[in-house]
Amino acid sequence: MVDNRTNDFEIFINDILDNTGKIALKYFRDIKDLSLKRDMSPVTKADKEIENYIRTQILNHYPNHNIIGEEYKEVIGTENITWYIDPIDGTRSFLAGKHDFGTLISLVIEDQLVAGVIDCPALSERWSSFQPDLTKVNNQPTICKSVEKLEDAVMATTSSHEFGMKKWRAYQSLEQSVKVTTTGSDCYNYGLLASGHIDIVAERLSFPHDYLPLIKIVEGAGGIMTDWEGKKLNFDESNVYVLASASKQIHEQALSKLQ
Repeated sequence: MVDNRTNDFEIFINDILDNTGKIALKYFRDIKDLSLKRDMSPVTKADKEIENYIRTQILNHYPNHNIIGEEYKEVIGTENITWYIDPIDGTRSFLAGKHDFGTLISLVIEDQLVAGVIDCPALSERWSSFQPDLTKVNNQPTICKSVEKLEDAVMATTSSHEFGMKKWRAYQSLEQSVKVTTTGSDCYNYGLLASGHIDIVAERLSFPHDYLPLIKIVEGAGGIMTDWEGKKLNFDESNVYVLASASKQIHEQALSKLQ
């Protein structure tokens, strides 16, 4: 689906991210207000300030749209258009002074995922996808590049410690089949996959605002992203095990190890 307003949305989101990047860098390596949420995940003033800024801009420009974000309650509008926001994906990296955190935004119109963005301000890298078969990094087209055999693949995961025992065993089967595995980096891994540096990402993601932007970036660059059973991800699932691959061929090989 290509909405007639896609170009307007792209300009709008990029303008927003220019400013949220400034907010993130204002707090980067100067965290003084760390707290823990009920699920024991960390949250900072930067998370809240960024999401509040994005929500304010959306409501000012598109008051009838829906908003689903990590830090605040859902906004219900009158149009079937929904924005998903993760203000800082990789808060632990952000807290540790690492550069690979990012802001995620996606847009769903009439149940179609039409836009996704990964913005990593500390690295000055931004992946965006506003068309069905196009992902850009810093406004230049980028595509996935994949090896042909699983044994030659580079795989990434943020952390395997979040897997239950059954899933951990499945993941171990996959990890033992690839050439190299790297850990950490959260959303940055998906940008690297879209740019041809990583072949596979396998991990657990918590909510739609965590994975919807990533799907759009990966698929826009020619990759594929499903759950560990090969099923398409929905827009309302939580605690999903995702597999992103640079090609259908390597994806199928990876799925065979996860079963």
